[in-house]
Amino acid sequence: SAGLLYGSFTLILAGVACPRVGNPRLNPPTPSEPYAEEARDFVELRLLQRELNISLYGTDKSGVCLVGTVHHPRGNIGAEILKNGLGRISDWTIRMMSPSDVPPLRIAENAAKRSTLKVFESYAPPKLTGASEFMGTVVEVISGDTLLILPSGEVYDDESKLKKISLASVRAPRAGNEKTGKPDEPYASECKDRLRVLTVGKSAKVNVHYEKEIPFGPDQTEKRQFGTISIGKREDIGEVLVAEGLASTQRHRDDDEKSARYDDLVAAESIAKAANKGVHSDSDYKKKTINDLSDPKKAKTHSGSLIRLGNTKAIVDY
Repeated sequence: SAGLLYGSFTLILAGVACPRVGNPRLNPPTPSEPYAEEARDFVELRLLQRELNISLYGTDKSGVCLVGTVHHPRGNIGAEILKNGLGRISDWTIRMMSPSDVPPLRIAENAAKRSTLKVFESYAPPKLTGASEFMGTVVEVISGDTLLILPSGEVYDDESKLKKISLASVRAPRAGNEKTGKPDEPYASECKDRLRVLTVGKSAKVNVHYEKEIPFGPDQTEKRQFGTISIGKREDIGEVLVAEGLASTQRHRDDDEKSARYDDLVAAESIAKAANKGVHSDSDYKKKTINDLSDPKKAKTHSGSLIRLGNTKAIVDY
């Protein structure tokens, strides 16, 4: 019988990104990033020349390097790297893992952040300009992932009383621009309308996770708060949109702040993708036809049929 065949390949540890080791052969040589060599020694000491089982999930974009988990008898080496502050969670590789395998990595990274270990030595929790948690009533839906909320106890006598909140780690399809002729992205109107049905006029609990400067016109920015919105029995409205295929999860950089429920959002998106729902569907998108009667001449031509219809159900958009 034929003997065993041996080969070698490069494996990227799923869910983990360590500092880059420099290359002294280049001209000029590239230095190692802080803690890169310590991270390499940490892994080398525990894995080199050991026979271990590996679970493979996929490859990198080039198709050259495999992505997977090394199963050590004493635990997950990825979690140990994170716990010791020798790496960060890698967003693109953690998405390949089973959702049930992710929590230990998240717990390990959060522990290293709290202790400001090594790569997190300068880490500080995000600073918020307002309360991190508040109750309020949803007054308006601006887009498929952004709302205006009137905090409890405030009287709505001025627009400044409203708080603009975007759903953390959720990206809704973008609305178009009539002035430039840019069309809506598929499911933009459906996502916005679903968010309206779920939220408008209802009491909501908001947990703010982070803030960002958002470009708003030429040379202008707006500080936007991003958070999780809970209404009734729905713990995360953003997760509802993602699960129904009306929105997707935001692709974050490894050092970005993100939703505290980010892994739940990614898991919901995986299920929606598998079911080919909404934005993940392979079918051609058919946009709903809407008669825009803001033009007086066009409105006049439709006035007769509208009068004959009598009472008509409609949605006040703005």
